Amino acid sequence: MSEFWYTRETMKELFPDYINFPHFGPKHLAVVAVMLAIIVAGCLVYRKLSDKDRGIFLKVMAVLLIIDELWKYASTIFTGQWLWGFLPLHLCSINIFVCVYNSIKRDDFSSEVLYALCVPGAALAIFMPTWNNLPLLNSMSLHSNTVHLLLEMYPLLLLSGGFKPSIKRLPKVFLLLLCECVPIFFINKVLDTNFFFLNGTDNNPVLEILVGIFGENLYFLGMPFLLVVVWAVMYLPWYLIEKKKQKISA
Repeated sequence: MSEFWYTRETMKELFPDYINFPHFGPKHLAVVAVMLAIIVAGCLVYRKLSDKDRGIFLKVMAVLLIIDELWKYASTIFTGQWLWGFLPLHLCSINIFVCVYNSIKRDDFSSEVLYALCVPGAALAIFMPTWNNLPLLNSMSLHSNTVHLLLEMYPLLLLSGGFKPSIKRLPKVFLLLLCECVPIFFINKVLDTNFFFLNGTDNNPVLEILVGIFGENLYFLGMPFLLVVVWAVMYLPWYLIEKKKQKISA
């Protein structure tokens, strides 16, 4: 089988210590730069579209996400590399379905979910990729880069189109996340998977910090605190803008 079809897990078995590109090395930074350029260009185009054309744009994004995810299943099944861990139960994979729903309904709550969960989740994957033991021109590497690019871009399109995040919707978003985490925790135990990174840090530098604080077995208890910090950074500007508007209108 060609190296082009190798999954991250196959590479780990064959070459346990191999890293194709370190985090924030030249290759990684080049990929991030290309992604940022595509996202900025997409947002600029989206802002100039009519409401009808924006709807079409979002539906195209949703279709591309589905095709990207199906490619992962097809390539791993046909090459005999399918694992339970490829089920669409990671946070980013679940957000693909939220994008599909949002492209049809375009409601505020699903938009909030994508801003609050998809933006930081996809950003973490882009800046701290776990597939960096794969060549850049590899099926799963291309899938991982493109799917996270699309997932990061989708909610930013909504922002560029006028969506305003609201801290008032965060409790419902957190409740939704909690409702996802509880069954995922037990699924991980049954299938020996690591969805939501609840069954191991996968050497993610950010999660390794939590290991140093809470320990290897309880690091996931620090995730809500980490999420609060992330949300504080993401929502403080919107909160201040809203307060300023209220002060002006008073």
